[in-house]
Amino acid sequence: MLSACSSDIPREKKAGRTLLTKFSVNGFNAQIDATTHVIDLVVPNMWDFTQVKPSFSTNNGTLMQGDRILQSGVSTLDITTDSIVTVVNNDTRCDYTIRLRNTGLPIVEINTPGGKDVTSKNDWMEETTMSIHLPDGTLDYSGTTSIRGRGNSTWGYPKKPYALKLDKKAEILSMPKHKRWILLANWKDRTLLRNDAAFWLSRQTCLAYTVRGQFVEVVMNGKFAGNYYLCEQIKIDKNRVNVTEMDEKETNPGKITGGYLMELDTYYDEINQFKSQFFNIPFLFKEPDEEALSQEAFAYMKDYVNQLENILKDENRIRNHEYESLFDVDSSIDWFFIHELATNTEAYSSYPWPGPHSCYMYKDRDGKLFSGPVWDFDYHGFTPMYENKWVCRNALYYKALVKDERYYLRMQIRWKLLKDKFAELPAYIDQQAERIRTSEGFNIALWPIDNTENGDETMSFQQAIDRMKAAFQAKWNWIDTNLSNFK
Repeated sequence: MLSACSSDIPREKKAGRTLLTKFSVNGFNAQIDATTHVIDLVVPNMWDFTQVKPSFSTNNGTLMQGDRILQSGVSTLDITTDSIVTVVNNDTRCDYTIRLRNTGLPIVEINTPGGKDVTSKNDWMEETTMSIHLPDGTLDYSGTTSIRGRGNSTWGYPKKPYALKLDKKAEILSMPKHKRWILLANWKDRTLLRNDAAFWLSRQTCLAYTVRGQFVEVVMNGKFAGNYYLCEQIKIDKNRVNVTEMDEKETNPGKITGGYLMELDTYYDEINQFKSQFFNIPFLFKEPDEEALSQEAFAYMKDYVNQLENILKDENRIRNHEYESLFDVDSSIDWFFIHELATNTEAYSSYPWPGPHSCYMYKDRDGKLFSGPVWDFDYHGFTPMYENKWVCRNALYYKALVKDERYYLRMQIRWKLLKDKFAELPAYIDQQAERIRTSEGFNIALWPIDNTENGDETMSFQQAIDRMKAAFQAKWNWIDTNLSNFK
């Protein structure tokens, strides 16, 4: 219960006088309400409120808790619930209620050996420790990991993204056990929500796997590093891309038919890679990786893609639906709608050079080539600049596929089945925006954006959220009206 200035000590009233002038914890300053005498403080990197050492200053007064005199930066307080402290200044005594909390997001604490900065995206820094605390202080995970930088263009941004490789498989924040995880920085995304929103769209479809993730606060070597999206790395696994994992250096003709995880990306930065024969699409082997992939398996996958493209370059064979024996239709259509609704140009863009970028396909043993999982939506995602045009019509194989009337009809059927569920995205965006609203304020103060690609960088958080939802709704309406004219 709030208490006004006490009359236990006779005092002369002085209008506008402030007894407590500053109160901070971990370098974060509190808002001090001179009327209600509430010290309101959010500390994004704190989960233990039992041994808080606040720093403070008064107007020539003494800060006390009960009969105990407090020393700035030395005395500890238990602030697990609202606590009362008192400033005594000669003839004046005033009680203040401390309301201390974190942002409500999990807190990831990472400590590298010797507190060294992570400067390489190629070399793992081993013997790094990581703990994850829930907002109420509950320990979710504690263990040893390796860490390195990650990303192509994103590694060059001020706020760095990271890859994590746990020493042992572990469940993190209720996500299934695995060693490999990613901390997405989302630096140029004013909303911080573009990737998360696209993943939500993916979960409404028949795509077999969608990346799971949660927003967190990161503390790196004792220093607050901002809001991150801790998510799964796309890997072959029963809980991720669930295809048969090929044995190392497999050569058996019956076993090299899968499984493969391929990235389609013109950065072309894997050791094992090829460009397709007829469409010149860059295919990069993510799994099996460079140490496990045999020459026979490499040749098989390259030949498989070229067989598919040999069909797709021939209109008669397209109209005879021959590609369906090699290529999954529903996943390609669902993948298309996710990218269109998110206005994601990564599949066919001209910057920094023509796409595709960050597109994935996979193939199981004796199975077809499937589209997905979806990935990387922070560039031009959910922006009005592409709300009245197709962004994927000329991407990958779509220009060829729609020459088949049956494929085109299935696109229209899938849209009718999925569009109402897709339309619920703005409500999800609002829900997530509220969840990270306090966190994003600390994040934008720490990492201001000087990139202008998305067009919302100078907006307030709420303005950016409103713009994002409006762009999605406009694109949803446009697809609903223009899908019949896609060809």
